[in-house]
Amino acid sequence: MQPLDIPAAWDAGTLKRDASWIVRLDDAQRAEMLAALDYFKSDAQARGLTAQWLHGNMTPVPETFPLPSLAGSLRQARIDLEDKYGLILIRGIPVDDLALKDIHLLYAGLSSHIGTLRPQTMFGEVVQDIRDSGQAALRERRGSKHNRALSFHTDPCDVISLLCIRPAHTGGTGLFVSSLAIHNALLASHPEHVRTLYEDFTNTYQDYLFVRTGSNQSLIPERATYAMPTFTAEQGRFACKYSRFYIDQAQERPEVPRLSPAQTAALDAWEDALQDERWRLAIDYEPGDAVFSNNFVCLHARSAFSDAQAEPGQGRHLLRVWLAVPNSRPLSERYRHYFFQDTAAGAPRGGIPMPPIVYD
Repeated sequence: MQPLDIPAAWDAGTLKRDASWIVRLDDAQRAEMLAALDYFKSDAQARGLTAQWLHGNMTPVPETFPLPSLAGSLRQARIDLEDKYGLILIRGIPVDDLALKDIHLLYAGLSSHIGTLRPQTMFGEVVQDIRDSGQAALRERRGSKHNRALSFHTDPCDVISLLCIRPAHTGGTGLFVSSLAIHNALLASHPEHVRTLYEDFTNTYQDYLFVRTGSNQSLIPERATYAMPTFTAEQGRFACKYSRFYIDQAQERPEVPRLSPAQTAALDAWEDALQDERWRLAIDYEPGDAVFSNNFVCLHARSAFSDAQAEPGQGRHLLRVWLAVPNSRPLSERYRHYFFQDTAAGAPRGGIPMPPIVYD
């Protein structure tokens, strides 16, 4: 097992010195995006499909959201997400003075030039609103619906993106690390932990992913767990999938084997490394910022935030998309679980499979 010395193994200092991962839109590019939004809506109207996008059942694709001068930069961003740092920040997206539905369309149209939007809910929603809706005290809370800090994790897709409409009054900083860089550092200091992290750990699925019938609505069926390693390497391509929350939650289920001392030590060493400021890149979101992150080489987190002092309706508001990208890496068959059913390079994978699973 050897470290991979490639651009994706970055530390925070590297990205602070090299701004090539940041795309700053100019006035002409912003105008082009707004023109593409108008084109999409006019085209939908001409085809009698206005009601479809108004109800969220139709989103733009490159053919219906043309960006002739910006498309080349977005294609390069897609390449860099896979072959360079795995992180792109686009600044200056025109979100001011637009209705929320139009911001959804604008963001979806921009993102469609990077990849294919994947469903994030059992209802097939491809653009999710990220704002505090009071779920902080719930056990089965979704990270998009509360204001607590989120620890480092990956999402179930090739690329996750977040667009800032409004930042929080306080807090809500986006945090990113290179999982590959920390893998390499641990390999040098504690190779035994890295070997363990290539082994399977039992995870739970998020409870809200499933429609359950019957009288006991709190029952989580046994098959709502799956086994997966934190690290894999397929055809020489590294991949990391991780959320400590769902590993720990699986340990609450009596039928799940207890973590071994070696597994616990490896997870704790990994978590300790994630807290090292050397690796952590902080992004204080501004309105019109959209960050795109390759889940296989980057993890993301969020600091807690508060909108207690904000005007009503003016709290933190982000949008999120999940993307499958055509230049994605091959995945290990050990990632062929509920979210990644197709492990081939470039496969249209990730997100919540449709239709939803129904447990009797």
